[in-house]
Amino acid sequence: MKKILFIFLISFFAVKGFSQSVANLERDPSFKGVTIGASIGKYSDILTFSHTSQGKNIYRVNQSSYLSIFNIKMQDMIVVEKDGKVYAVQLTKTYPSDSSGATVFNANELLSWYSNLRTIYGNNSFSLDDMSGTPSVCGMRWKATSVVLDIVYLFYGTFGNEKPKLQYCLYQREDDY
Repeated sequence: MKKILFIFLISFFAVKGFSQSVANLERDPSFKGVTIGASIGKYSDILTFSHTSQGKNIYRVNQSSYLSIFNIKMQDMIVVEKDGKVYAVQLTKTYPSDSSGATVFNANELLSWYSNLRTIYGNNSFSLDDMSGTPSVCGMRWKATSVVLDIVYLFYGTFGNEKPKLQYCLYQREDDY
């Protein structure tokens, strides 16, 4: 009986310790070591200043090892600075059109991300679906106490001027401040 109770308690705490929860996002609000709220100077070796927008400095990551998420290759990564601290991390992949100039709605990589992120953070807090406008938006949001993680697929139409984009955006929440 003691052995069964011991195994049960060990199993319970192991599952509880590795459970899927948005608390994991709050505990570690980072992407490959770039942490929301950390001093921007900590990452000076991987960042190149790009421009300023709405009072925030925008940096591009200059190391290709940061340009993938769950084995999906991305094309661009920016880090946004506000008040000397990392405010946001955004990765983007733009999909090409075919030889006729057409693009096809394909959210397979978004679904792959969702599956992987759900194992870490649990079910998403919100769906970010809006298929009525341009761009059409398909995505998910995990909302923790101080940070938000959005993954979205933006589709601008089969023959739109903009190409479809896949984006990962981790950023500081402002609604609580």
